[in-house]
Amino acid sequence: MNQSSIDRGLFRSVFYRTYKDEEKCNGNMTREVFEKPNTKQTVGIKFAKYNKLDHDGIAQPGTIVEEDDIIIGKTMTMTQKTDLGHSKKDASTSVRHNENGTIDKVLVTINEYGNKMIKSRVRSIRVPEIGDKFASMSAQKGTIGMTYRQEDMPFTSQGITPDIIINPHALPSRMTIAQIMECVLGKACALNGTYGDTTPFENTDPNYICDLLKKEGFQSQGYETMYNGMTGKKIDTQIFIGPTYYQRLKHMVQDKVHSRRKGPIQILTRQPVEGRVRDGGLRFGEMERDAIISHGAAEFLKERLMDQSDAYTLHVCRDCKVPAIHDFHSKESFCNVCKQSSSVSTVRLPYACKLLFQELMSQGIVPKIAVE
Repeated sequence: MNQSSIDRGLFRSVFYRTYKDEEKCNGNMTREVFEKPNTKQTVGIKFAKYNKLDHDGIAQPGTIVEEDDIIIGKTMTMTQKTDLGHSKKDASTSVRHNENGTIDKVLVTINEYGNKMIKSRVRSIRVPEIGDKFASMSAQKGTIGMTYRQEDMPFTSQGITPDIIINPHALPSRMTIAQIMECVLGKACALNGTYGDTTPFENTDPNYICDLLKKEGFQSQGYETMYNGMTGKKIDTQIFIGPTYYQRLKHMVQDKVHSRRKGPIQILTRQPVEGRVRDGGLRFGEMERDAIISHGAAEFLKERLMDQSDAYTLHVCRDCKVPAIHDFHSKESFCNVCKQSSSVSTVRLPYACKLLFQELMSQGIVPKIAVE
């Protein structure tokens, strides 16, 4: 895609994200109130900025907000005070991780149950970047692979540079002839200032379109001689060029980017949770494991599948080879099977492995861990 065209505003779009919250009421036990949380009265204050809120707990339209900024302040009354005298619990809404923008509109109303409800809409301007998705009207979709400035783009003898360059291999296999006809007819109509129609019911003869273009002094099938923008030299082959209607799709790389260093883990397996929304890990699956085995990188494999996932220390009885009990305060170990405390070893293994052994033991199958 032409970076200079993008800078002039090509395919620039607006993305809206709506955040909604309401004052729920669970009888006389707990009550929710929209307000700016007071740190002296409220427990569970999030690690985020509350300074964008007004006294009523709502951020004003026009406020610039970043990720994890609080935009709707809400507290819940607790049944009894804490030791430090806190009587409320924080239940505020923050801007999503990896998103930012300007508060566009705020609506304060009541829902069907008569409870107060707030909708806050955040607006962000999206400029096309590498990885964003586009498509022609013939469902030829693709993502930006590279952007070049206008001076580096190929140009025609008239000095016209393209906004988008697509790979022509997308056309023969998918047989999207309509896009080629649209491009050639669009070029002819742009030159003689008329409207064209190549919808299926018109049954337009392609030769008629070619004749129109030829009358304007161009190559009949939409080819032109182009010049290399970087060297200025003529390109040996003729290149198909013309106007085509393109649209921007909602799949943007900014909404999909994800990485994690440390983060939440599942309670059952103690492995990282799944999904971008929950700040989860990226699954290193069986096929990735096979690739690393083929490289012979055993230490890296152990790091991915255990150290970076669910490493766990288990105490094992050397005599009866089953998990033993370890007291971390007295630093003593004891085997519940052979009733001895002398011969206990520590073993590093994935927590999921320990879990499997325990589940098998619950069925009467006892896996024994042989320790040297």
